[in-house]
Amino acid sequence: MSVLKVIGLICMIAGGAGAGYSMSVQVRRRYQQLQALQRMAAFLMGEITYANTPLPEALKHAAERMEEPFAVFLNELAREMMEFPSKTFAELFSQKVDQYLKESSLNQKDLEMLCHMGASLGYLDRDMQLRTLKLYETELQQEVLAAYETMPGRQKLYQTLGIMGGMFLVILFL
Repeated sequence: MSVLKVIGLICMIAGGAGAGYSMSVQVRRRYQQLQALQRMAAFLMGEITYANTPLPEALKHAAERMEEPFAVFLNELAREMMEFPSKTFAELFSQKVDQYLKESSLNQKDLEMLCHMGASLGYLDRDMQLRTLKLYETELQQEVLAAYETMPGRQKLYQTLGIMGGMFLVILFL
């Protein structure tokens, strides 16, 4: 067996292991981003409850305490709310989710939950906004708990499948 062939086989195993590791990192990143969404909801609830802040300002204040991509998402949402008052909040919210959070580690269900919350948040009075945020926070808590419980198993599974996939390719080419 030539040295070049051995190097190619090692690269296949390393590529499979890298793909598996990448998937396991995605699982952890989703968990962290779900926690960030929890913080975002808590910040918004605090701004609306205690500071009695209007929604655009509450979004800006929450953005100051958030990390990427949520800070940009909230800032742009607040900016467009002020620039385009004729657009509905639900429409703006959905557009900004698609624009800034589609490439995040959040899955489709997470994004749909967020959009549903945003659709209900914009046109309601203060008490209904708080109830909507509380409901979203409760749903999000269940998702965070489920993600936390399944994270170690999924990470190990993805890493193992990556290595095994690389080894399968090596066997296939031998």
